[in-house]
Amino acid sequence: MPLETILLFLIADLIFCLTPGPATLVAVSHALPHGPAGGMRGALGPIVGVNIGNFIWYGLTAFGLIALIQAVPTAYSVLRWIGVAYLAWMALRMLRGGTSALARQSATPASFKKGFLSGLAVHMSNPKALLFYTAFIPPFIDPNGPLLLQFAILAGLTVITETTGLTFYSALASRARNLGNADQAQPLFQRIAAIILLGAALILAWWNLTDSAMQSAFNLPKGRLG
Repeated sequence: MPLETILLFLIADLIFCLTPGPATLVAVSHALPHGPAGGMRGALGPIVGVNIGNFIWYGLTAFGLIALIQAVPTAYSVLRWIGVAYLAWMALRMLRGGTSALARQSATPASFKKGFLSGLAVHMSNPKALLFYTAFIPPFIDPNGPLLLQFAILAGLTVITETTGLTFYSALASRARNLGNADQAQPLFQRIAAIILLGAALILAWWNLTDSAMQSAFNLPKGRLG
């Protein structure tokens, strides 16, 4: 996988992970309690649960997309363009703005096991997750390259970005301060994030137009899994 693809994915995925969502809120709620039940120790369970959920989603997505690449290469090429459109749509959505609810989260003291199950359940039950993985991943996958290896690399990068985002907000919550400031900073962050995502969408669109992978996707040999 080319370094530029890895860097572009890392930046785009980090933007998503630094935008508070259901996974962030559950991690924050477990970091808020005082004492040993809270702080980063309390957030560890949800963080691990969310990352395990990511691996499950990646596994499901990988085998589904690999089957699609082998069976209907043309459909996969279309899906890569859908991924570009998805990034652009997310950027426009961020430009419209939105409010996060970090400062309104209530403390949820729990054991590591309960926190883990909460993080896993929230991530796996998020109805937007399927759309995210099936639309966001394809533009970064070269159908002519080692498919399983590429998915493994992206999954590993997601562990880094997801852990970074959840740890950042959990660290703020563990100090029981700055969550209000984080909410106030979200509009500015979303504008910056929107510009970055629009840039990523344009780069991916250019790659789709110029990369030989889009042409060769119509003539992929059968039986390539890695």
